[in-house]
Amino acid sequence: SLRIPNLEIRECFEANILQHFKESSTQGENKAMLIANALFEGDCETASDKIYDLLLNYVSVRDFATKAKKENFYHGFLSGVFASCGDYINNFKSNTETGNGYADITFLDRRGSKLVIIEIKASNSDELLDKDAVKALEQIDRMEYAKQFLKKPLIKKIYSYGISFYKKSCYIEVKKVK
Repeated sequence: SLRIPNLEIRECFEANILQHFKESSTQGENKAMLIANALFEGDCETASDKIYDLLLNYVSVRDFATKAKKENFYHGFLSGVFASCGDYINNFKSNTETGNGYADITFLDRRGSKLVIIEIKASNSDELLDKDAVKALEQIDRMEYAKQFLKKPLIKKIYSYGISFYKKSCYIEVKKVK
């Protein structure tokens, strides 16, 4: 199930993200599905490019003017993106207990054979984007978010992603776990 964490993110989601996906899906290109597909294939470059397009076009720097953790904003943003994937992804989970902690986002492809695990970090500058994405990947490993999925024979591929954001920029690191 999907939950929007606070009022500011809900307003952003309603005003920007849903409108964008309504428009893009009628034009034959659903960017959320392109992002999800790239993540199912370990393609950081395509996923990063599509997320950047969304950030550039639908996020304002005023969206960060809140006392809430910036990571919460980006978490809600990505949750909103994946909410528009409909039947393209299965078993979407946000802040789900797995391993020794809570993975930010997990979901499977339609067939249930590919799993994506995402850990999100909000960076303090452009120069820290790559380091923070690596820290996110290290957290996935340290907290063993993939452990319970490794034993499931139907899951053939598992990709862990560390995604770091700074304002309208994002950086993605990937590790193929299985």
